[in-house]
Amino acid sequence: MLLRWVSELGAGTLPDIKQGMWWLAEARCPDVEPGAPGRWLRDAVSLAYLDIDWRNRRWCAAPPALTRLPRARGLAVLTGSRTAAFEKRIELALRESPLEVFRVPSARPVRDIPLPVSLLIQFDDEAQLRDLSDELGVTYTSCFARQGAALLPQLALEVPAPPPEFGQPLERYDLDRRAYQWIRRPQGDGLYRIKQGDGKRVCQVLREGEWYETGHEQGVYSVLGQQGPDADVLRWIPDPHPGCGLTGTLHVDWGYPLPDLHRRVAVLCSGMAPRINDNAENVAYDNVPRDVAEKIADSLGQHLTENHE
Repeated sequence: MLLRWVSELGAGTLPDIKQGMWWLAEARCPDVEPGAPGRWLRDAVSLAYLDIDWRNRRWCAAPPALTRLPRARGLAVLTGSRTAAFEKRIELALRESPLEVFRVPSARPVRDIPLPVSLLIQFDDEAQLRDLSDELGVTYTSCFARQGAALLPQLALEVPAPPPEFGQPLERYDLDRRAYQWIRRPQGDGLYRIKQGDGKRVCQVLREGEWYETGHEQGVYSVLGQQGPDADVLRWIPDPHPGCGLTGTLHVDWGYPLPDLHRRVAVLCSGMAPRINDNAENVAYDNVPRDVAEKIADSLGQHLTENHE
């Protein structure tokens, strides 16, 4: 229902969409936590349903797209917005097609708002996917996960920022506690969150006396990169099944979320939202090829740890 709503709206502001999500969540999901709307929006970005400008608090529905999953034995994912008219086109296109669609749910705890089902398409050859994309009028990409991984930028602090104004609310991110802590004044190099006069919260990194603009996720990895090899938080475990050793699961520790583009690359390896592991305190991205995981880690200044246990 949420995906249909944002698809029909097309674009808007984050405060408005969060208000609508809370209204629906209170009616349908009474156990959701206060952070649930934000987590749903980030997963929707990862699944390529939405694109969000977090700084300016704007969102828009992503156009529908069809792409193969890497090393997935004839599976593709149809993602993007889903208006009522587009859902009807999907139904008509697949009615007489040799392709088969699987509607697969992503598991989420009761504290979160449920995600839309993923539309996985089984095919025999790539020509079938091209024909389907033409019939639906959507963009076809051979394999977004590999193409996106090859284009991931190296993490860098490039845009200077003014220091926070004296007396403005200021928080510093504690890497060990994985949370922001209120402080009175800057306390050395690190990631800070500043509340501006217009109510917006912006993230800045202080390094060697200079301030730089950043996003939360990029800022976290910028600070981690200064901690040395002991601060690696990404691990890759190869699939145990015979012949599947080139793909595996990418684990990312809680408190160190991947930036939007990195998450989208990892998620579109499987077409499914990452699994949440409460006991291990990490999230797990499935069907990620090793070379894709390495490119994600390298672009964030991380050393990818490989675990065969």
